[in-house]
Amino acid sequence: MSLFYSFSRQSLRLLFTLLSRHKSYLPEEGIYPGGAIIAANHASHFDPPLIAISWPEPIHFLARKSLFDVPLLRPVITRLNAHPLGGKHDLSSLKLACRLLQEGKKILVFPEGTRSTDGEISEFKNGISLLAKRSGCPVIPTYIHGSFDLWPRSRALPRLCGKRTACVFGKPIWFQPENEENQELFADRIKQEIELLREKY
Repeated sequence: MSLFYSFSRQSLRLLFTLLSRHKSYLPEEGIYPGGAIIAANHASHFDPPLIAISWPEPIHFLARKSLFDVPLLRPVITRLNAHPLGGKHDLSSLKLACRLLQEGKKILVFPEGTRSTDGEISEFKNGISLLAKRSGCPVIPTYIHGSFDLWPRSRALPRLCGKRTACVFGKPIWFQPENEENQELFADRIKQEIELLREKY
């Protein structure tokens, strides 16, 4: 973990602890030691930093390519483990994600593809299944609580206090092609696991 990433992480953790009494809940079995896909619901711009401060290892992010065109922003997000995301039919993003996973890294993916408009979890796209299948790495279902209340898509600026946040991590799940599990069913399974985490929380 780089010094810049560690400092940023500790600073954000202190901020969210003070403003939203943030809590993180790791699996009882402990953290999975190898490369894994952290798949979470997506309701706010706060979701990536909340995941970063909740998981004990460095997290890698796939971010919009346009963000890397901003001169002042590019060096900052690069040092925070962000990687440019290609277009819809650009296979370079899939290859990059697979390489990071094979190196034993954790990457954050939002299977919904975009932020929720109402705080509810919408349908998951099959890209999460394709990545799990191609990489051979497990998916860690993750529920993010409270980020929508802090900064919903309809607000230009966030609320800075009064709402609690939490990240709840589930057990790793592997794509199992030998059981003839298809990509749509696997994506639905991940969504259901996240909904169960929400109910338990």
